[in-house]
Amino acid sequence: MARSQAQDVIRCQYCEDEPAVFHCVPCGDELCPRCKVFHLKSKVPSGHNIVRLSERLHPTNQIKMCEVHSCKAYEACCEDCQVPVCITCIQEEHGKHAIGKLQDMYEKQKAETENELTKMKTQYKSEIIQRIKDFKNGESGIKTSHKFIREKMKKQAQDFIDHINTILKEALDESSKDERETLKEISQYTAEMESFEQNMDQLIEKFETLTESSHPTDLILYRKRNPDTFKRLKFPVKINLTMPSFTIGEMKKSQNEHQFGKFIRGQLSHLKSSDDSLRVYDQSRSSNVKPSIKKVSRRSVKLSETKTQKRELYNVSCGDDRSAYISGNGPGIQLIDRSETELDNISTDGQPSGLAVMKDGSLIYSEYINKVIYRVSLNKQTTKLINTEYNPTGLCCTRSCDILVCMGLLYTARVVKYSSSGRMIQEFRTDQNGEGIFINPRFVCENVNDDICVSDSNNKLVVLNKSGNLRFKYDGKVLKQTLEEKFDPRGVTTDSLGHILIADSANNAVHLISQNGDFLCYILTKDDGISRPRGISVDKHDNLWLVEEKTACVKVYQYLS
Repeated sequence: MARSQAQDVIRCQYCEDEPAVFHCVPCGDELCPRCKVFHLKSKVPSGHNIVRLSERLHPTNQIKMCEVHSCKAYEACCEDCQVPVCITCIQEEHGKHAIGKLQDMYEKQKAETENELTKMKTQYKSEIIQRIKDFKNGESGIKTSHKFIREKMKKQAQDFIDHINTILKEALDESSKDERETLKEISQYTAEMESFEQNMDQLIEKFETLTESSHPTDLILYRKRNPDTFKRLKFPVKINLTMPSFTIGEMKKSQNEHQFGKFIRGQLSHLKSSDDSLRVYDQSRSSNVKPSIKKVSRRSVKLSETKTQKRELYNVSCGDDRSAYISGNGPGIQLIDRSETELDNISTDGQPSGLAVMKDGSLIYSEYINKVIYRVSLNKQTTKLINTEYNPTGLCCTRSCDILVCMGLLYTARVVKYSSSGRMIQEFRTDQNGEGIFINPRFVCENVNDDICVSDSNNKLVVLNKSGNLRFKYDGKVLKQTLEEKFDPRGVTTDSLGHILIADSANNAVHLISQNGDFLCYILTKDDGISRPRGISVDKHDNLWLVEEKTACVKVYQYLS
């Protein structure tokens, strides 16, 4: 290589007069424009690859020697074996194989690697970061909940102070032990997530090096030797945290442990993800997580069945653990219990399109045609509560005693939140991008995490957070299973564990999904004898009340044990 000692300029290797502008990759020669023309006319087995001199140090323009035949350079790729090869490799081992360009295979595998890298950097890493954040926040929630529970225990114990000291001590010890064990499990799970994040960071760094600064053959060889690196990247099992609670018992002289109350442990439950890429990473490390005291039964048990005088039934709303309000075609609302007894009959001017029981025990109902929501007080006085702009359908009462109302159709479709006095508080109509969320919202309920669950006529269950941002849509499709008919969500309700229950009228089924939208099971199907379920409601004991549209039957099921 000729250089000017005065200016240290790279000179043409042939004429040694002109500055070199080009570089021949196979030959390693530096050329001026004039000598480049003559150089291209020379015959070499591998041909010439002329690049700008400034590009000669790029990884794709460097010579990489064959690992098997050290005196030969990699010049092509075997498409059958997916490895780089030299001339001797082709002659000795790959003569009958399909041979392609090294650059073509590099570009293909680079694109695949960059796609996997992007998924790890965005979807996977953000998921891990969010899980770690949620569980770190969960520690304070566990401490606060247990502190609140212990205060309730102490207050309850004042009425039993003469004979309850032993039971109180056992209950406090149980709470403290559960707190320690739960916090330990959270710490272990957080450490597991952080360890997984570190491992993924190392893999991200490796993939970035292979795609940005390494020789093409390094990536190809790495992929050959580690073909399943990305596929083996499995998330640790997802954990759902349920806060502990304490139920107060009745004061009697016997069965002291039930009089004082029952401590219900918090829950760290494994959630099976519907995304196949989020598979179990290491179940053994989480095998000591305690199951919830309440769990979904293998088969739901029918507790009662009542045939009403209505031609059709549409709505049901539980007043307490023994009774529920129902309505159907035509005016009137009935209050019935599980023993087929009609406890009350409320007259209405029009046909109710939605029912909900307020915290104080009063009833609210909507009339679609009149665009009015009425309130029936405990002394049976009916008053007009809200005049709505659009035709109202489903109603629910939130834990903060506000009212959620479904109304409108197509471009006017929305869910509106009102105060208990009828003042409009908030309107949910469009998503973060300004697109309409609903087509025809029909039923609505609030979950234990303040999410708003709405069944829509576009074959979707729509779930928003309390701010109105879209969390997810559930379309009723379970893995590769196909429903006999399109998913037709009608009544929707939630239970004390945060499960979402959806009546699927067209398929004669009730879906049970998690509060994150993961399908868990069908708690009822046509094999259980249900037909065209319409309205559903869960009472204080987590029993499911269901009304069938065409048979006008009210059925009550126990699905948790």
